[in-house]
Amino acid sequence: MEVVTERFTRKYHSSPDVSRCIADDLISYLRKNNVVQETIDQVELCMVEVVNNSYEHAYKYSDNLPIELTCFVNSQSELVIEISDYGQSMSQDEFNRAVKGEFIEPDPDDPETWTTSGRGFIIVVQLTDEFEYFNTEKRNTFKLLKRT
Repeated sequence: MEVVTERFTRKYHSSPDVSRCIADDLISYLRKNNVVQETIDQVELCMVEVVNNSYEHAYKYSDNLPIELTCFVNSQSELVIEISDYGQSMSQDEFNRAVKGEFIEPDPDDPETWTTSGRGFIIVVQLTDEFEYFNTEKRNTFKLLKRT
């Protein structure tokens, strides 16, 4: 896969605020590469969901652990974003169940529908063209593809 834009790669440290910091850097990179605002808004939301998932589930809310971001546009005009952590991995079955879950619209009269847990990956699937997960040598990577 040929990289068309300059590859953006940066390492961060896990924290409650890391997704906002990564989002700011990602938005700046995307704007410099003339990505339309609608796409920027969608991938920002996806990236925040994935980074928050790493902080919450892979790192169990532990601070100062590595989170890595790589982003570029390939020769097929696809925006490629990879987010990696080195925390607790999930099985491919767990990932598949998470992305195939059903989004339940919150009902003001039914408190059981108010939970926000379990919706993040469903949102990512709806806003991207591809969403993948792989684990290699203790590194968990989520790969998002969005046609520009």
